[in-house]
Amino acid sequence: MLVICNGTFKSGSSWLHAIILEIFRVKNKPIKKIPCQYNPNLNSPTRILEKKLFDFLKFEDFNTNHYVTKSHYFSEKVLNKTYSDNVKFIFIQRDIKDAIVSHYYHVKQYRYPNISFEKYFRFIGKFKAYEISLFNLRSKKYFKSDLIFSYSNIKNDFDNTVINLCKILGLKELSKEEILKIKENTSLLNMRNAAKEGKNNYYPELGVQNYKMFRKGSIGEWKKYYNKKNLKLINQIINLKPPSKIKIFYFFVFTLRRKIGF
Repeated sequence: MLVICNGTFKSGSSWLHAIILEIFRVKNKPIKKIPCQYNPNLNSPTRILEKKLFDFLKFEDFNTNHYVTKSHYFSEKVLNKTYSDNVKFIFIQRDIKDAIVSHYYHVKQYRYPNISFEKYFRFIGKFKAYEISLFNLRSKKYFKSDLIFSYSNIKNDFDNTVINLCKILGLKELSKEEILKIKENTSLLNMRNAAKEGKNNYYPELGVQNYKMFRKGSIGEWKKYYNKKNLKLINQIINLKPPSKIKIFYFFVFTLRRKIGF
């Protein structure tokens, strides 16, 4: 089967991906390496680019072998399609306000170390929030709710989450010992340490500094960052009622870029 761990940037897709990999590991189900032609960047955990997915499904034997990729698939061309039972899309969604704070720190670490949250939100964050809102809408439109996991639910009810993931994957029920092992091996501390030791390739754009992207994983951290004006705006965006200028700018800068890339 092909398992696609899909979520927007900073939604928790890396965590979901790590959990899925660990479930396969404890169940002794080997995962086959995805050929490099589907993403030449071997350092990326996204082993199948969105524009290469249909090629993969055409040429690779995912009915016999197990493959897993992390992804940020967004195109309706990809999401609005009927797939075989051996193609498993699993989504993760996070409170958009928290996701934007996490994205802010990624931008600080990767590009603009001195940028304030206010400036980030004005020029980047509000558009990223709109994109996440559109992604969440499309996920719910095209996929069943039991394939869409909440970051907060994983954090607050890890055991039942991995049990449900195991059922979706069609694997045997997890024992308490297996659940504990998965929880330990995918903890924030372990993932950060693995990044330091070069044992995972999440956030490859940061090279040896990628471990810094494994921050707190806090729920509700957004309360420290938004002033009243920005909180009102992001709530409008989350409800898909942003000012027209945000939708227009998003279309020309984000949507057209994606269409050209796809």
